[in-house]
Order: sequence, then structure tokens, then C-alpha cells
Amino acid sequence: MLKERLISAMIGVVLFFLVLFSNSLIITAAVLLIVEIALWEMYHAVGLGDKYVLMIFGALVPVVFLFDIPGLNQKIVYLVICLYLMILFAVLVVRHRFYRFEDVARFFTITLMVSLFFAHIVWIRREPVFGLWNTIAVFVGSWLTDTCAYFAGRAFGRHKLAPVISPKKTVEGSIGGVLGAAVFVLVYGAIVGRFTAVEPNYGNLFLLGLVCGFVSQLGDLSMSAIKREYNIKDYGNIMPGHGGVMDRFDSVLFVAPVVYHFISVLPIFYVTIA
Repeated sequence: MLKERLISAMIGVVLFFLVLFSNSLIITAAVLLIVEIALWEMYHAVGLGDKYVLMIFGALVPVVFLFDIPGLNQKIVYLVICLYLMILFAVLVVRHRFYRFEDVARFFTITLMVSLFFAHIVWIRREPVFGLWNTIAVFVGSWLTDTCAYFAGRAFGRHKLAPVISPKKTVEGSIGGVLGAAVFVLVYGAIVGRFTAVEPNYGNLFLLGLVCGFVSQLGDLSMSAIKREYNIKDYGNIMPGHGGVMDRFDSVLFVAPVVYHFISVLPIFYVTIA
């Protein structure tokens, strides 16, 4: 199992950097693929896998959010959200013998959460000056939280954090995850500042790390709560040793929009004008 996880992780890291350093179209296509797989996993996890009509409509939503269509702005995004909700209710009215309001609510929540939250990765990457470095910060802040929480929990864990949802997680591990994220985001900023012309704002980087450390664990526990409710171990098996896309990207899902809005108010990088 450990060998499988390591091999999958190595392949994943290589693909991650190949995509991240490529052009905008490839990045958008890669995120769209992740979103569509994540939607498929989530629909099936909560018992919606046989609702094919609504699954098709759900699969179309992220296309509008992700692709840089000329003239696309926030009003269009809001319009799509409203239209999608209206379509869900229209299907409920027309096919009321086969669909329930509960189906509409689950489809709307899952589709908007997965599509909109992941879309922030593409929106961050499109920024011409700091897009690349800010995007990497999303993954540093989420994945390093998981790693630090795991090792801190193994070393110091005594008190259960959420025993019903995730029995192995501890309060000590959670604290270690938050502090570890803050440190590693700082280190990441220092590395970027050392090898590029970009200057890091260490105060904002540290604060972002703390926020990411908290939100990352919220995403992890939220997706675990859904798995416990529907009595499933993993969302999928597309990544040997890691489960499905949602098992690997649950923390990234929540961190991406937080980073997007954080850096719009408190930039973590800037360029010094000589």
C-alpha cells in the first residue's frame, strides 16, 4: 500500500508541475477534467448516480466557470447559477414522480461547491504577474497542512478532534497542521523571493498559512463527514493508494477560494520598482 501511494504521489507531482507551467488552455482543461471526475464521484457517493438528466446538466455548469469566454463576467456567472437552479426545479416539476426536492438540493450544493470552488484555481492562475506563484501557494497551504497534521498527530496526538467523523485525527495534529502550514507557506515565499524577481510579503504569507491550515482541515473533515453519512470509505479509486479525486483534493477544494479572495485584499507577493 505504501509503495502504491508513493508511486501515485510521484506521478501526480510530475503531472502537477507539467500542467501548472503550461499554457492557460491546458491548465483550464486539466482543472475541468478534475472537476468532472469529482462531480461524478460526489453524485455517486450521495446516491445520485442514476439521475442521468440532472448529472448531464451538472456537468455543463463548470464549463462556463472555467473557460475564459470573451465578455464573461460576474453577472454571467450569477446568471448561470440562477438558470441552473431553475432547470433543477423545472425537472422536479416535469418529472415529479422520479425526482424529489432532496435531489434538487443535493445536486445544486454539490455542483456549485465543486465547480465554483475549483474554478478559483484557474482564476488565480490567469493573473499575469503572480498567477503561477499564487497558484502554487494554494497547494502548499493545503497539502502541507495534511502532512504536518499527520506527523504532529503521530508524535503528540492525545485528544480526539472529531472522533465520529475521523477517529484518527487529534487536536494536537490539527494545531500542528495549522502551524506547519504557516511555516511552509513562509518558506515557500522565501524560495520564490530568492530565485525570482518577485518580493514576498512575509506578514501576509504567515497569515495566509494560518488561514489555509484551518480551512484545509475544514475541507477534509467536511468531505469525511459526507463519507461517514453515506457509509463509504473512499470517493473513488482513480488514484491507487489515495482513493478518488475528492479524497486527494478535498482540502484544495476549500483552500482555493480562500486564497483567491485573501490575495485580492492582502497580496503575498509584489514587485519592487527600482
